[in-house]
Amino acid sequence: MRTRLNLPTIIRTNLSLWLTILAVSLLVPSPAAFGQRISFGIVAGGYVNKDFVSYYRPTPGFLPAIAISDAGGYLIGPTAEVRIHRGLSFAADALYKPLHYEMSATFYPDGSIGYAPATVVTWQFPLLARYRFSSSKIRPFLEGGPSFRAAGNLNQTNPSNRGFSLGFGLESKWRATGVAPSVRYTRWAKDRYPWSNDVQTRPDQLEFMIRLTWGFGGR
Repeated sequence: MRTRLNLPTIIRTNLSLWLTILAVSLLVPSPAAFGQRISFGIVAGGYVNKDFVSYYRPTPGFLPAIAISDAGGYLIGPTAEVRIHRGLSFAADALYKPLHYEMSATFYPDGSIGYAPATVVTWQFPLLARYRFSSSKIRPFLEGGPSFRAAGNLNQTNPSNRGFSLGFGLESKWRATGVAPSVRYTRWAKDRYPWSNDVQTRPDQLEFMIRLTWGFGGR
């Protein structure tokens, strides 16, 4: 159930995603132009919900088709943020998040029956507006905006490439490092054809993460 990750194919099939990211990167003002602060860093986190929708499908005269989703996993990647005005900023992440499930299978030559593990590689690109409610040492914030997703090594899946994210968290500072634990909910659109009826991703995802950032420019 393993397939080769074909990066050119991913780029072609997610052309609208890459064009959106390029447009946003060109539209976001630079800190030098507005005297504001830009920060870069890393995001890491995890989740406990299932990656896919498990199923059991009886097939007359044959073994049933069974898909069992894994639950829980990790995500990690770079982040960037531009402060626009007071508590308002725009942020973008690029998050690597592998998804996992097992599919019933018959193994040859002995004909034994078991489950074959499958991994689907995804990159998530949330583009978020973030608002901080105070300027104290510990600042609560809300965030929201569209999320995009590129996938490879599909293994009988075809994850949707768009959704919407909402989150909240607390931000503080330790020496020169910004520290921000947060909770983020993403609702993904229905999976795409072809193969979307084989194994479907779970549309509701709740993730717990921490962001470490270092700022440049502005105050």
